Amino acid sequence: MFYFVRRGRCLDSIDLKGQPLDLDLTLGCGQAFRWRKREDGVWYGVVRDRLIELQVEGNLVYWRTYPDGGRELIVDYLRLTDDVNAANRWLSERDPHIAQLVERFHGMRLLRQDPTEALLSFVCSAANSIPRISAAIEVLASLYGELVCEKRGVCYYAFPKPERLAALEPGVLNVQGSLGFRGENLRMVAQQIVDQSEGWLLGLRNVPYACAHAELVAVRGVGPKIADCVCLFSLDKDEAVPVDTHVRQLAHRLFLPDLKAKSITNAVYRRVVDAFRERYGELAGWAQQYLFYEDLLRSRA
Repeated sequence: MFYFVRRGRCLDSIDLKGQPLDLDLTLGCGQAFRWRKREDGVWYGVVRDRLIELQVEGNLVYWRTYPDGGRELIVDYLRLTDDVNAANRWLSERDPHIAQLVERFHGMRLLRQDPTEALLSFVCSAANSIPRISAAIEVLASLYGELVCEKRGVCYYAFPKPERLAALEPGVLNVQGSLGFRGENLRMVAQQIVDQSEGWLLGLRNVPYACAHAELVAVRGVGPKIADCVCLFSLDKDEAVPVDTHVRQLAHRLFLPDLKAKSITNAVYRRVVDAFRERYGELAGWAQQYLFYEDLLRSRA
């Protein structure tokens, strides 16, 4: 066991065994909304029932959790048992442009988030920017989530349980955290989660992608893009391709020059997804994330 000292306390470490991990890219690319970076380079965020602190030095990821004992959670959340090198090689061999992005964004990887939190978080993301989504979720957690810990005078809260959100009066969430119209949709989706059998969402990890996606879009208020975000970022469906305006535009630019439609109809969505799958197979979601992040940086320039 190795140790790394930050602010007077030792951090435990996990050997990455030659697998890449860049926390700036992984935690800052738009797939999760509750992470912040301190001036000392440590990333911190609430995952499930713990506050986590992370930093990568060389081939080690240093970590600590509040409460203690979160090693298995970190390995699971960061998907540290995945062979990311093999995935990157496979993608690079099939697309020179992806090969450039793998080198440029070396260490970006997909997360394995809690499916319930992922679904409800992406409901908050509809027609919203990443900073506003993050701010809204923190407001929701502080109002309706359970206290995880208090650290240096700051209280950290878990994401609200669906039962808590579903029990709120209609319209309450519309004025919380700048959610607007998304608030009532959030409450409605939370109620449908509560109405399902216990473990329903987590159980979707054990079914094929098509089945998981079909069950998610059957939830009123959940469209194909939110369903694909949940599939890709929490259910291990690496073939899932969330299609938003960025992804439609990059698909048009890179492999669908005759795609003239500006709006994302069901037919356009399916065509973009099919184009990704034809090129990148079961790793289409990884390819999408590289291309999405490239396009996101371009739009910010």
